[in-house]
Amino acid sequence: MITNINKNPKKLKIGLLGFRSNYLINPLHMMGFINFKSIEIDDIDESYDLVVETGVYNIISNEVLNKPKYGTIGFHESPLPEGRGHAPIQWAILNKKNNFTITLYKLDNGVDTGNIIYQYNIPIDNIDTYEKMEEKRKIGIENCFTEFLKELSLGVIVEREQTGKSSYHKKRNPEDSLLDDSKSLIDLWDNIRVCDNKNYPAHFFVDGRKVILRYEVVDDNK
Repeated sequence: MITNINKNPKKLKIGLLGFRSNYLINPLHMMGFINFKSIEIDDIDESYDLVVETGVYNIISNEVLNKPKYGTIGFHESPLPEGRGHAPIQWAILNKKNNFTITLYKLDNGVDTGNIIYQYNIPIDNIDTYEKMEEKRKIGIENCFTEFLKELSLGVIVEREQTGKSSYHKKRNPEDSLLDDSKSLIDLWDNIRVCDNKNYPAHFFVDGRKVILRYEVVDDNK
């Protein structure tokens, strides 16, 4: 589906929503878009041409999503329809994926079910930690959004329906950072590196006592 923009695209009133919305500012500046600002969900109204979200975990009603003239779009870090739901970066590693995909899509009232606008792939290296993957997420969102803005600058928004087999990832809890101490560290590496050292560190138990394992990848050649 192609939506034609009936005004100068670079003057569209764009709302930026979510705790990662600062990732979107540099691409907007670089591509010459001038009418945008950071907003909260309650700020969304019919005066906006487009709202872009990244880092929103609240459920937004369909009524609110459809208030902007061209709707609300957002990012999910999986090749939708595969990997809907929670913790897409961690599940990409745990499922032995060679890359993870930043998907820009049209938000609707389903869980990551809206039409796809653009997808951008980023390779996963064997030594990528959770911290490194967060850096790659930022780069991926910036690059994916830039490609979308290039198309938007031409006066169109192109959408396509999701196709293929869908899957859903469950939410990860602090208990998921518990390591199986019957396995070697090499076998546990993926389980270790998806853990957040600060908030949800990897751990195991010795004589009933919790032992925290924090990790770092260093280059011994430097």
